[in-house]
Amino acid sequence: MNPDEIEVLRDEIMKFLSALPGPETDKLKDLMDTLAEQMIETQSDGTDVLFCGSDGKTIIKALHFPRSMLNEDGPVILPSADDKVILAAFSDEFVQENLDEVRNVFQDPSVREHQWEQFLNSLAVKVSHKHAELPDFDWADVSDLN
Repeated sequence: MNPDEIEVLRDEIMKFLSALPGPETDKLKDLMDTLAEQMIETQSDGTDVLFCGSDGKTIIKALHFPRSMLNEDGPVILPSADDKVILAAFSDEFVQENLDEVRNVFQDPSVREHQWEQFLNSLAVKVSHKHAELPDFDWADVSDLN
């Protein structure tokens, strides 16, 4: 993005935020603070992180592990210590197969990047849908097993 586009986008975001009711602004600020924390954590120790993003309500952080650990391609929903963060995992092999496909089909780097971004967005949607189908995770149930 060029500086003018960034400035226009910033202005649009500020208009949107100023139109929100006070409690909604506080919720969004809280979510963005959590997203910033997740992004910082990802930068310092992100070797297994596939992506980290937000839909404005929750944060989805996707990791990748060998298929042999997950016993499937994913998404596998993982317990999260933060109720605002949905953790999920996909198999390395699944990610690599899709990356190879994008690289082989799309030669133009900007198109390739766009297609990869679309793929990651589709994974976020899958994570969100699968998470919605599951009962809420209760850490107390885990501590009862000890």
